[in-house]
Amino acid sequence: MLAVLDAESWPPELWVTPPQDASLPFFTQWRRPEDVVVAEVDGHVVGYARVARHMRVVSNEHVLHFDALAVSPSARGRGIASLLIEAAIEEARRRGVRKLGLRALSTNSVALTLYDRHGFVEEGRLIDEIRLPDGSYVDDVWMALFFR
Repeated sequence: MLAVLDAESWPPELWVTPPQDASLPFFTQWRRPEDVVVAEVDGHVVGYARVARHMRVVSNEHVLHFDALAVSPSARGRGIASLLIEAAIEEARRRGVRKLGLRALSTNSVALTLYDRHGFVEEGRLIDEIRLPDGSYVDDVWMALFFR
Protein backbone atom coordinates (compact mmCIF):
# COMPACT_ATOMS: atom_id res chain seq x y z
CA MET A 1 0.00 0.00 0.00
CA LEU A 2 2.77 2.48 0.89
CA ALA A 3 4.77 1.51 -2.20
CA VAL A 4 1.71 2.27 -4.35
CA LEU A 5 1.28 5.62 -2.58
CA ASP A 6 4.96 6.35 -3.21
CA ALA A 7 4.62 5.56 -6.91
CA GLU A 8 1.55 7.75 -7.41
CA SER A 9 2.83 10.67 -5.30
CA TRP A 10 6.06 11.52 -7.10
CA PRO A 11 5.83 13.18 -10.52
CA PRO A 12 8.83 12.59 -12.84
CA GLU A 13 9.99 16.21 -12.45
CA LEU A 14 10.76 15.43 -8.79
CA TRP A 15 12.38 12.03 -9.26
CA VAL A 16 15.83 11.64 -7.84
CA THR A 17 15.32 7.95 -8.56
CA PRO A 18 12.21 6.43 -10.12
CA PRO A 19 9.66 5.19 -7.57
CA GLN A 20 10.14 1.65 -6.32
CA ASP A 21 8.11 -1.02 -8.10
CA ALA A 22 4.90 -1.18 -6.05
CA SER A 23 5.00 -4.99 -6.09
CA LEU A 24 8.22 -5.03 -4.03
CA PRO A 25 8.14 -4.94 -0.21
CA PHE A 26 8.02 -1.38 1.11
CA PHE A 27 9.82 -2.15 4.36
CA THR A 28 13.46 -3.26 4.19
CA GLN A 29 16.51 -3.39 6.42
CA TRP A 30 16.89 0.39 5.88
CA ARG A 31 13.20 1.38 5.77
CA ARG A 32 11.78 0.09 9.04
CA PRO A 33 8.14 0.27 10.20
CA GLU A 34 9.14 2.15 13.38
CA ASP A 35 10.55 4.98 11.24
CA VAL A 36 7.32 5.60 9.32
CA VAL A 37 4.31 7.68 10.34
CA VAL A 38 1.14 7.09 8.32
CA ALA A 39 -1.80 9.43 7.70
CA GLU A 40 -5.26 7.98 7.21
CA VAL A 41 -8.54 9.58 6.17
CA ASP A 42 -11.71 7.52 6.54
CA GLY A 43 -9.66 4.35 6.93
CA HIS A 44 -7.60 4.95 3.76
CA VAL A 45 -3.86 5.61 3.84
CA VAL A 46 -3.30 9.02 2.22
CA GLY A 47 0.26 9.81 3.21
CA TYR A 48 3.36 8.92 5.11
CA ALA A 49 6.54 10.45 6.48
CA ARG A 50 9.79 8.71 7.28
CA VAL A 51 12.33 9.79 9.91
CA ALA A 52 15.47 7.72 10.26
CA ARG A 53 19.20 7.78 10.81
CA HIS A 54 21.08 9.31 7.89
CA MET A 55 24.53 8.06 8.80
CA ARG A 56 25.00 4.92 10.79
CA VAL A 57 27.98 6.05 12.86
CA VAL A 58 28.07 6.76 16.60
CA SER A 59 29.32 10.33 16.12
CA ASN A 60 26.10 11.14 14.18
CA GLU A 61 23.58 9.60 16.57
CA HIS A 62 22.29 13.05 17.53
CA VAL A 63 20.89 13.57 14.00
CA LEU A 64 17.84 12.14 12.26
CA HIS A 65 16.83 12.73 8.67
CA PHE A 66 13.36 13.38 7.37
CA ASP A 67 13.83 11.05 4.41
CA ALA A 68 10.39 10.94 2.83
CA LEU A 69 7.09 12.76 2.72
CA ALA A 70 4.38 11.51 0.39
CA VAL A 71 0.73 12.54 0.16
CA SER A 72 -1.70 11.03 -2.29
CA PRO A 73 -2.60 13.50 -5.06
CA SER A 74 -6.29 12.99 -4.20
CA ALA A 75 -5.68 14.11 -0.59
CA ARG A 76 -3.57 17.20 -1.20
CA GLY A 77 -4.65 20.62 -0.01
CA ARG A 78 -6.10 19.31 3.26
CA GLY A 79 -3.12 19.97 5.53
CA ILE A 80 -2.00 16.34 5.63
CA ALA A 81 1.59 17.19 4.71
CA SER A 82 1.75 19.67 7.60
CA LEU A 83 0.38 17.10 10.02
CA LEU A 84 2.96 14.57 8.84
CA ILE A 85 5.77 17.11 9.21
CA GLU A 86 4.58 17.89 12.76
CA ALA A 87 4.49 14.16 13.53
CA ALA A 88 8.03 13.75 12.17
CA ILE A 89 9.24 16.67 14.31
CA GLU A 90 7.58 15.18 17.39
CA GLU A 91 9.19 11.81 16.69
CA ALA A 92 12.60 13.48 16.41
CA ARG A 93 12.01 15.23 19.73
CA ARG A 94 10.84 11.98 21.31
CA ARG A 95 14.06 10.30 20.20
CA GLY A 96 16.05 13.12 21.79
CA VAL A 97 18.05 14.26 18.78
CA ARG A 98 19.58 17.72 18.36
CA LYS A 99 18.90 18.00 14.64
CA LEU A 100 16.36 16.85 12.05
CA GLY A 101 17.72 17.23 8.53
CA LEU A 102 16.16 16.84 5.11
CA ARG A 103 16.88 17.27 1.43
CA ALA A 104 14.61 18.71 -1.27
CA LEU A 105 15.01 19.63 -4.89
CA SER A 106 15.35 23.34 -5.58
CA THR A 107 12.47 23.11 -8.06
CA ASN A 108 10.09 21.77 -5.40
CA SER A 109 8.98 25.19 -4.18
CA VAL A 110 5.87 23.79 -2.49
CA ALA A 111 7.99 21.53 -0.27
CA LEU A 112 10.62 24.20 0.43
CA THR A 113 7.93 26.66 1.50
CA LEU A 114 6.25 24.05 3.67
CA TYR A 115 9.49 23.07 5.41
CA ASP A 116 10.36 26.74 5.96
CA ARG A 117 6.94 27.29 7.54
CA HIS A 118 7.73 24.49 10.01
CA GLY A 119 11.01 26.06 11.08
CA PHE A 120 13.51 24.30 8.84
CA VAL A 121 16.36 26.47 7.58
CA GLU A 122 18.56 26.00 4.54
CA GLU A 123 21.98 24.70 5.56
CA GLY A 124 23.46 24.28 2.13
CA ARG A 125 22.86 23.75 -1.53
CA LEU A 126 24.59 21.42 -3.95
CA ILE A 127 24.40 23.18 -7.31
CA ASP A 128 23.25 21.08 -10.30
CA GLU A 129 23.56 17.97 -8.13
CA ILE A 130 20.60 16.07 -9.59
CA ARG A 131 19.87 15.36 -13.25
CA LEU A 132 16.15 14.82 -13.79
CA PRO A 133 14.63 12.38 -16.30
CA ASP A 134 14.11 15.26 -18.77
CA GLY A 135 17.86 15.98 -18.71
CA SER A 136 17.67 19.22 -16.72
CA TYR A 137 19.81 19.82 -13.63
CA VAL A 138 18.53 21.02 -10.27
CA ASP A 139 20.07 21.91 -6.92
CA ASP A 140 19.89 19.58 -3.93
CA VAL A 141 18.83 21.79 -1.00
CA TRP A 142 19.82 20.64 2.49
CA MET A 143 17.62 21.94 5.32
CA ALA A 144 17.47 21.31 9.06
CA LEU A 145 15.49 21.97 12.19
CA PHE A 146 17.58 22.30 15.34
CA PHE A 147 16.43 21.29 18.82
CA ARG A 148 18.35 23.13 21.54
